[in-house]
Amino acid sequence: MTELSQFSHSIDIAAPPRVVFTFLTTEEGMTAWMGQFAELDPRQGGRFAVDISGYPVRGQYLHVEPYSRVVVSWGFAGSDDLPPGASTVEFRLIEIEGGTRVELTHSDLPDSKVPGHAEGWEHFIPRLHEAAEGGRPGPDSWLPRSAPEPAPAPTPAPTSPTPRSIMTESMANPTTVIQRYHRAWTSGDIDSAMDLVADDITCRAPGIDLTGKDQYREFIGGFAPALTGLADIASFAEGERVALFYYPQTAVTSTAPAAECFTVENGLITDSVLIFDRLSFAPPEAS
Repeated sequence: MTELSQFSHSIDIAAPPRVVFTFLTTEEGMTAWMGQFAELDPRQGGRFAVDISGYPVRGQYLHVEPYSRVVVSWGFAGSDDLPPGASTVEFRLIEIEGGTRVELTHSDLPDSKVPGHAEGWEHFIPRLHEAAEGGRPGPDSWLPRSAPEPAPAPTPAPTSPTPRSIMTESMANPTTVIQRYHRAWTSGDIDSAMDLVADDITCRAPGIDLTGKDQYREFIGGFAPALTGLADIASFAEGERVALFYYPQTAVTSTAPAAECFTVENGLITDSVLIFDRLSFAPPEAS
């Protein structure tokens, strides 16, 4: 019989419980500190789904007590070791002078999964702290190290070595590749983003067609410094193709959406179609 254990953590946040509660029960609030996509139905038996860099956390809301307690079941789609709903995460919100004490307990974890989840929570809880206090943690490129791997899409063996020394099947999963790429370039790490791009990539963007990694790098690297924030909307995948929808926030606009459709082959991005309104991101006209 598998031994089950738990991980606990607490943090004080300078925000009232009603504010912290929204970061556990709303999709916009959740993705401000954890994950790139969330589908939440915060009532008993309601859906709890958060995608963390391509890793699909799935479960249900077990208890929802406004402003004081949220309990969800937690597991990973496609996992045998920790399937959807196999473990339990409880957030207790305790009102204290000047704010809220958040007590987190992640229980019913197999012993082998405790270190990885402890590492994850120790990464995300400070982001919750910053977001709930009105800050902007910003894009997050962190990847679970000990979480169950998402089921990889079948891909043919590469005909020549990739520039990376080791690539697991899960890393070559198209959704995982795109999430890693997206988190990297939007956080300013262009080198890591380009590691996931094929040398002969083609890209069609408004007003320009790009061919090759050098042109693509110049295009992406030219826009990345203008980002002041990012709000993800959704992502969809079918085979080797992955679509992202998000709001790239700049000093000019925070409400103009962008969409990208990628093709991933052998763990590398080979094609991109980028759609956005160029006028929305143009510098304001001088008065």
